[in-house]
Amino acid sequence: AQEILDGVTDIDMVVNLKLREDIIVQKCLGRRICGQCGKNFNLACIDVKAENGLPPIYMSPLLPPNNCMSKLLTRDDDTEEVVRNRLRIYNEMSQPVEDFYQKQGKVLEFDLPGGIPESWPKLLDVLNLEDQQEMKLAAA
Repeated sequence: AQEILDGVTDIDMVVNLKLREDIIVQKCLGRRICGQCGKNFNLACIDVKAENGLPPIYMSPLLPPNNCMSKLLTRDDDTEEVVRNRLRIYNEMSQPVEDFYQKQGKVLEFDLPGGIPESWPKLLDVLNLEDQQEMKLAAA
């Protein structure tokens, strides 16, 4: 698959967003949807202290307004077993692609220190893209 992709487009860099599996699981298990308005929320508050050379991670919850709070639903497939299985499949499928571009020196590893509001500016800075619109186009 990666050879096909490489053959149809020029890829200068692959950004590999890294987040610990236990954090991903917590975030997935915190997902909720409002049964009335259909909007998505997340009750998980991730607050991990720095340890063993690893950076601290803080991701605030995305809480619903009061009128949605009593109508929150959990997706049937948002169980730890299902989430960990999804991650296993993702890792199996993505590793060959990652290895392919790693050998070409095209992979930028980027640890997510927090949610999107905190991580996005840091990623733009690493990529030397000051114009956020340019980054959005690059990511599209």
